[in-house]
Amino acid sequence: MKKIFLTTFILIILLTSNNNVNAANAVTFKNFDELNACVEFYNSFLQYKENFQECLKQQDVIIEKNSLKLIKNNYGIIEDIIELNLPKKETIKKPKKKFSEILKDIFQPDLEKIEEEENIFNQTSAFSDEYREKQFSLNNQNFRDLNNHIRVNPEDIYAITEDINILTYKKKYLSEFKRQEILLNIYNAFDVTVLASKVPPRSEIGNFGPAAAGVVAVAALAGGGSGGGTYTPPTISFSVSSASVGECDSNVTVTANLTKAHNANVTVTYAVGGTATQDTDYALSSTTSTIVAGATSGTITLNPTNDTTDETSETVTLSASVSEVSTTGNTSTTITIHDYVLKCNETAFSVLDTSRQSTIVGLTAWNNIDMDNDIHPYEQMNIHKAQASKSGSTFLTGAGQKIHIADFHCDEDHDIFGGRVTLNLDNGGAGESTFDTPTATGNEHHCQTVATFAGGDPDTGTHMGVAPGASFILSSIPNFQGSNEGDDYAADLDAARTAGAVVSNNSWGFNQGNGSSFSIAEFEADRVTRGLTGAEGIALLMHGTSSGQDLTDANTYITALDNFQQSGVVVFSAGNSPLEADAGIMAGLPEYFSQLKDAWIVVNVTDFVGSSLSGATESEFTLKGNKCGSTAAYCLTGDGFGVGGGEWINSGTSVYSSSAEWGSSYSAPMVSGGVALMAQAFPNHTPEQLAQRIFASAKNDWFTPTGATTFTTHGASIKHGYHSTWGHGLPDFYAALSPITSNGNPGGFGFPSGGGGGGGGGSGGGGSVPFSQIEKLAVSSTGMKTSSSFGDGIMNGLKNKTAYAYDELNGGFRLNVSDFINYDTLTDQKIYHTLDQEIDYLKDFTFGENKIKTAKDFNIYKGEYINLRDSYNRGLSVTLNQPNIALQNFNLYNSQNYENPFTSENKGVGFNNKFYFFGNNVLLGYNNSKFNPLSSVNKNLVVPMETLALSINLDNDNFDLLSFTAGVIKEKNTFLLSEGSGAFNLNNKDNISNFYGFNFSKNLNNFGNIYFSSMLGNSKLDNAKNSLIVDTSNVLSSSFEINYELKNIFNNDQINISLSQPNRVEQGDMTFRFMGIADKNGVLPYEDHKISLSPSGRQKDLSLSYYKNYSKNLKTGIKAILTDDLGHVKNDSLNTNLLLSAAFRF
Repeated sequence: MKKIFLTTFILIILLTSNNNVNAANAVTFKNFDELNACVEFYNSFLQYKENFQECLKQQDVIIEKNSLKLIKNNYGIIEDIIELNLPKKETIKKPKKKFSEILKDIFQPDLEKIEEEENIFNQTSAFSDEYREKQFSLNNQNFRDLNNHIRVNPEDIYAITEDINILTYKKKYLSEFKRQEILLNIYNAFDVTVLASKVPPRSEIGNFGPAAAGVVAVAALAGGGSGGGTYTPPTISFSVSSASVGECDSNVTVTANLTKAHNANVTVTYAVGGTATQDTDYALSSTTSTIVAGATSGTITLNPTNDTTDETSETVTLSASVSEVSTTGNTSTTITIHDYVLKCNETAFSVLDTSRQSTIVGLTAWNNIDMDNDIHPYEQMNIHKAQASKSGSTFLTGAGQKIHIADFHCDEDHDIFGGRVTLNLDNGGAGESTFDTPTATGNEHHCQTVATFAGGDPDTGTHMGVAPGASFILSSIPNFQGSNEGDDYAADLDAARTAGAVVSNNSWGFNQGNGSSFSIAEFEADRVTRGLTGAEGIALLMHGTSSGQDLTDANTYITALDNFQQSGVVVFSAGNSPLEADAGIMAGLPEYFSQLKDAWIVVNVTDFVGSSLSGATESEFTLKGNKCGSTAAYCLTGDGFGVGGGEWINSGTSVYSSSAEWGSSYSAPMVSGGVALMAQAFPNHTPEQLAQRIFASAKNDWFTPTGATTFTTHGASIKHGYHSTWGHGLPDFYAALSPITSNGNPGGFGFPSGGGGGGGGGSGGGGSVPFSQIEKLAVSSTGMKTSSSFGDGIMNGLKNKTAYAYDELNGGFRLNVSDFINYDTLTDQKIYHTLDQEIDYLKDFTFGENKIKTAKDFNIYKGEYINLRDSYNRGLSVTLNQPNIALQNFNLYNSQNYENPFTSENKGVGFNNKFYFFGNNVLLGYNNSKFNPLSSVNKNLVVPMETLALSINLDNDNFDLLSFTAGVIKEKNTFLLSEGSGAFNLNNKDNISNFYGFNFSKNLNNFGNIYFSSMLGNSKLDNAKNSLIVDTSNVLSSSFEINYELKNIFNNDQINISLSQPNRVEQGDMTFRFMGIADKNGVLPYEDHKISLSPSGRQKDLSLSYYKNYSKNLKTGIKAILTDDLGHVKNDSLNTNLLLSAAFRF
């Protein structure tokens, strides 16, 4: 009967709740507590109306006096609305009181009577005999009829309230719970505007109220207005959902908020400014928004536009103006739109496609590069793996990047360019020189060969470059305008920079009369002899004199090289003279002009003759050109020996190398192509960072370093060894795509310095912070192991969420956050019963009265190694390796199948006191898990926690046990037993939980024993300052257990039924702050994600067992355990465990 009622009751709630959906203009009371002030504590009709008016005001609804006068002082109308089917033909009739009785109720209330009526234990309940005997209830149709009546006739609200009270308190047909449910329904159907519409026009009501009473009621209903007839205009303020957004992120919502509803439309106009271009970089839904009369907010949206153009961060400024109301706070806001190509265009090339890799190395155009049949020079640099790395379906090819080639005899019509020359700076145009025509003679086709290795097109040509998707900008070295090379070279560099080149390749230098490179050492000796400055020496070398216009033009060139590094990397070949101890002087310009060292790479040439780079030694590398020498800290080596590429055009046919060639002129463009690949993969990197990434990832394990460079850009700190001959070694462009870390300062997740600790933010919130304010924690040490209390709550909340981790060169790598959540506690709370346990139970199985031990029977608790209690069982004790006695008291009858963070896990030394208070048994205990002399577990592995608990057993004749337990537990670096490390650090401070437990057991005589236990917890994480967790609400959790035992059903047998739930988070949320990809200015955006901690399911364990004693020697048992939603994870299937046992005594 009870079960049927409960089911019906739930259906009534669900059905009647729907009746309120269409009541758009009705008052909304979320619960009866909010309605309480309307319907309680009145002794007259006048007092009811005053209470009602004030109650509605609390809901921001104003009911005018003229409307209030329409409410009828009546009762006994409910039978005209619904059919009550009252027993004994009773009717609702309210007894009238004399005036003297009313005054007595107000000034001399019968307090004892009121206390008796309001006592919750005296209220009629759904299970009371009085309620069941009268067999009275309201169905769904009754609810609908009452709601519809109030919607149309709001003036009857008092009459129906009185009738419901009579049915509850006088007739006792309704339980207090049902009364509250009915009143909540009808008051939510009450519509102020309908009542106001019934106010007569002014001509009919004389001087009783304003003519616009109905209009005022509508405005007030929507959320504003004050009591009385004076209308105070609202004020307006503005907010944005996010002040920082990436090009590919979701829309930003700009909201205008009124403090209350206005009685007329409010129009907001937005003026647009900032560095971003409307309809190009973003789109606005509108430049105006209207808050309609009766509403309190209006919005517009900003939609960022994603593109592949490499831009800096841009801003949108919105300034709001409004004339109808006054404003508060800021009326303008700035929204930053970040250009995150890596994030927005899925260019995080972290997936290696091995099939694509095999295809690449099998291409004819790939194999045509290597003409001496050693290990392919591209494979030595892992170009094949870099080109086979993809994001989505996009492979890394240098697409969208431009390579400037300053060289000799360029012909853009050669097939090797594939029509990808976007700018030719020396094709004979105005103010330009003209390239010499390439021929088959000597190096008179040098440009085409150089371009082959940088980015040769395999689709149109027969040879393949390192960055086949890049385009070219060409300029001439020997051909120049005017009297000097310097100013022409400078103009070409400036033009290439303006056109967007990410690298400038310079496979040229100055030779001595014998053809060898003019090295740094030789230049220095000549400069000193002549007494020249570095600039004067370069002017003399380039132009023939060291002063005047020649010096000016030389300095102009140096300035252009410096300016180019604002957006691109400069690459120079070292020279082709293996007897030289130093690189060529043009490659070594940073030695004299230190400002050029930021993004400068020197490349020499070698021939690798080994069979494998794995375990290669220095002896397997043969130097074919200049040593790195003075440039070793910014130098690389490359195998440019025995290679071939494009040359010239013969009668319209592109000609390629017929025999192997070599030179640093050819190893240098391989590196330039690699720069283009890195620029595509790391669009957030500055040129300096691109160069450092290539240096720091170079393969240098085949030589003994003679020095090391520490890269420190934007706070990075990583060392990489170099050699005076080989520089930093062979570039490894696949390794450069991976995080670069060092043992001393590993890369990791970043977060603002001093962040966390309560900085709230819901999903969609965010901001930005420069690298200088970022702290890092290693990815390798980052993780979270969630306890069973959370189930899959955290895992689900972080599903599909990504964050960027930064290596030591501040390269951003996108990682799935959920990969760092370790949820292996799914079966931690699974109830396991073995056959051995069942056999042991059968051995001790006896029959007797249906009576169980009470708390009074337990004088000795587990682990009490020191017991100082007196003969009355009062006093102190010390427990070891067990919870304190207050917690043990709570667990007396629990099955203890579960780990409970509050009661079962702290087993350190405990100090206890047991005493009596007014005849009640009181137990007080303190535990500290860090001190446990009986445990051999490494103390570093013990979860540090302290527990203080008090438990009291009330001496009550109606219960065998009636116990209340309360306490506080303090965890360090765990939260409800969840553990975090690295960027998920849960703080080595005080995470506090308060817990409250209740137990009772009752002997039902011939009907068995029943036991109930429940524990509630309220926990708060003291958010770590150095963590991705920035805010946590109070977290509520619960557990319960109900046991029933009945003996001697069929003689000498017993049945046990148990329903239980392990501790589960019921409510709470946690906010994580994840970093995005940095822009080129070193500014990182972050976004806050607030997730619910509640798991998807609720574990429920039903245990059924039956034991039978057939004879003196034979006992049998059967036990079934059914588990739903194991580990609090929603699951459509049940976990079952069935045990059959028997014990026979011989």
